[in-house]
Amino acid sequence: MIDTRDPQQPSRTFSRCYVAPRLRAWLDAGGTVDGWLRGRVPLISYARISADRLDGGSVGVTRQHRSNTRSAEASGCAVVLHYEDNNLTAAKETVVRPAFRRMCQDITHGHEAETGIPVRGCISVERERVYRLPHDFVAFQDALVMAGDGVFIEGTTLLDLAQLSGPATEAAEVERVRTRTARSRADRAEEGRIYAGPRRFGWLGASEDPYRRGNTRRNDLEWPHLVAMIKARAAGRSWRWIAGELNRQGVRTARGGRWSEQGVKGLVANPAWWGGRILDGVLVRDPATGEPVVGEWDHADVARDGVGHETWRTIMSGVKAARLHRGMIPSEASHRSALATTPRTYLFSGVLRCGRLNDLGEICRSRLCGNRATGRNAKYGDYYRCGDPNCRGVGRRVAPVDEFLERLVLDHLDENCAGGTAEPVTWRGERKLAELRATRHGIEASLAAGEAAWSDVQDLLARVNRNIGSLEAERQEHLEARSYANLLRGWRRETWGRLSSRDKREVIARVLASVLVLPVPTGISDKAPFDPALLIPTWRGETPVRPSMP
Repeated sequence: MIDTRDPQQPSRTFSRCYVAPRLRAWLDAGGTVDGWLRGRVPLISYARISADRLDGGSVGVTRQHRSNTRSAEASGCAVVLHYEDNNLTAAKETVVRPAFRRMCQDITHGHEAETGIPVRGCISVERERVYRLPHDFVAFQDALVMAGDGVFIEGTTLLDLAQLSGPATEAAEVERVRTRTARSRADRAEEGRIYAGPRRFGWLGASEDPYRRGNTRRNDLEWPHLVAMIKARAAGRSWRWIAGELNRQGVRTARGGRWSEQGVKGLVANPAWWGGRILDGVLVRDPATGEPVVGEWDHADVARDGVGHETWRTIMSGVKAARLHRGMIPSEASHRSALATTPRTYLFSGVLRCGRLNDLGEICRSRLCGNRATGRNAKYGDYYRCGDPNCRGVGRRVAPVDEFLERLVLDHLDENCAGGTAEPVTWRGERKLAELRATRHGIEASLAAGEAAWSDVQDLLARVNRNIGSLEAERQEHLEARSYANLLRGWRRETWGRLSSRDKREVIARVLASVLVLPVPTGISDKAPFDPALLIPTWRGETPVRPSMP
């Protein structure tokens, strides 16, 4: 069952699936699923919220689950599983909702993959929680159709498939809202009007008493720090140095967090501090004069603050990231196609963790990433390095680290995984996929023989092809996941050399949780021979050791 939450980096945005609490309590007491259902229809409670603005741990989806459970019981059904996508919109095609996707798959097959708990449909407080766009509606409807007798309850109303035939209306409404929003945004930008959004660092937020719109008036406590950031970057300071200096001074972001390089870069690259605005990637200008439109909100004044539009242009001339060009004409080097992006070639990037005490008196534990050695350091080879702005950093040469850790991983695999037997790779949807392929063959044969007209079977054939494509994609994902699991169960050292870098990284991630890289002790030269004792591995299933710092 999926759970995208990361205990090390708490976030409001996550997806997860789990057994309904009431059913879990029944099972823990020794009961069975059938004994708990007692003939009731098993349903998934699906909950989603677009923007989690409530404190206290996913209050919005919790309320939806509670309402769904009551409605299901009133309808003679039972909620057996909870699926939730928290802080995820359903109105954007680019946003992936893992719990929604898994729900469609489990409804299709009639049971949850890991627990085998039966499911025959879904209940939600409203259909907009489940789908807003046509492709999501189609995926959900197809799942109910393939389930045979799929059930969908909206609130307290049991809907049939005919009542779900409204995706065009939903999509049209979403598109109308987008169009109106875009038109209003463009008009306000051309007029230099204040635009909505979360509070930016340097400005005051919205207030009812006294009434004030957000991001209109300077925050006198934060403004000097914003100006200092801009001046430091204009003077040639790195983004990392600026972020580290802010954190050392105890300055917090607008949301109360610590500064990162990207946070500083995003704020300084935003032209709002001098009164400008970006719309659709282009700096808003007066159509008559061609000069940038200066907004109505408080912004930097050259006479008072010493920075302005020209300062921003100077800073932006050194920004290479295309997404941060903020209306400047990007250089050719900034346009890197997806095909030109090089894959990660360092085996232990992301697994290594910095073990140095940072400027805040804490063990850093930030990820170490591989870096290519250039210039005078090229003779030493590529290196892993901590990039946290609050840490002086830990670095190690790639070659000795990879050689030692690779040998350590292989020894661990030999000791714990060798001699096992690979399990047969089975997938729950093989029979359903075969049935759909047979159905498609029958339809095509009827068309070829002239027994059926194209107009009569066109929609049916399109649905069958969609379902086949969906199941084939799910099957491929399952086979890839099981192949790695079988690689460990039937481990043979000789297979390591035949694996690609991607496969090796996958195997490493399955057995090695992290490796804490301690700094070189005081008094020992950085040029000293590699010391493997300064690497502390944590294997999957072990409790991490918190070292005492010298």
